[in-house]
Amino acid sequence: LNLDTKEGYRIGKIAVEMMHRFNVVAECAPLVYLSVYAYVAILVEPFQSCVDMMQKGYEQAMFNGDTYMAACNIAQKIPKSLICGIRLSTLDNEIRNQLKRDNGYSQKALLPYWLIYQDTISLLADGQDVTSPTIEADLLDRQSNSVPFDYLDCLSYLRLMSSYWLGQYERAVYYAERKLGDERSKFRIVTSEFYNGLALIGMFRRKRTSALMKRIKTSITELNGAAEHSQWNFQNKEYLLMAELSSISNQSNVAILEWYDKAIDRAKRSKFIHEEGLACELAGCHCSSVGERSIALTYFSEAKKCYSEWGSRMKVKFIENQIRRINATFD
Repeated sequence: LNLDTKEGYRIGKIAVEMMHRFNVVAECAPLVYLSVYAYVAILVEPFQSCVDMMQKGYEQAMFNGDTYMAACNIAQKIPKSLICGIRLSTLDNEIRNQLKRDNGYSQKALLPYWLIYQDTISLLADGQDVTSPTIEADLLDRQSNSVPFDYLDCLSYLRLMSSYWLGQYERAVYYAERKLGDERSKFRIVTSEFYNGLALIGMFRRKRTSALMKRIKTSITELNGAAEHSQWNFQNKEYLLMAELSSISNQSNVAILEWYDKAIDRAKRSKFIHEEGLACELAGCHCSSVGERSIALTYFSEAKKCYSEWGSRMKVKFIENQIRRINATFD
């Protein structure tokens, strides 16, 4: 991973430089930006800047009249935007607009992506499915020729993400263990380890086994390697996994909270509002479990602010219930 990422990034940046040097941006930008920023640079440069470049690829393709390449850039931009923590309502509006455009330009091949993206956003915002149950059935039929080549891998990835946020840890791990893509999908594979590790820790809290602990440490190792390429993108995730590992390992409360605070601070600096909220939530859950109710309320209050800004009414409601539960113990 280390050698491939470094070499791939170097070659990708050369392609971008040559495109500008030979003044072929108009012709080449949609494909070059898609290839470089959706698959390689995303592991090194800030997620947000890569999303911006995919937007530029989309705009150039639309200007060129190449609606298919425009749709491909947006199709890659949406899941990366989810990882960035861009407001959910903003993404939902973008998908609705894209569905209208696709009806006009007959880009039916990408319809399955728009539907599963819309479904994932609905789950994260309100905890509700909006797509047909047949999408779930499609996941089991990997020989289907009716969907794009990596749609089912993308579906597994997004189901992993939404399952974790819904607190369905076993389901999240089930999706994490499926094939999530090939060498072009390292971003998907690496970021899935974050949710997989958190879900495994959630399972470990219910049943402590050495096998689960081994798998948790594997996820942490993956995030550690990713953070070497980009602290901006991955260090907060590594810190949060370390905080959760410290919590289940019964380390000193001071040491545990240091890890949570580092995860919160790093997520805030990287502008990942949803993961800042998650770190606050998990810190609050830890404090509540060890009887530190006042500190837990402080963390939960910050989590609520973050989730509200992200646009997840589901998570705001969950945090409000946690706050009410703790307040009831003071009465």
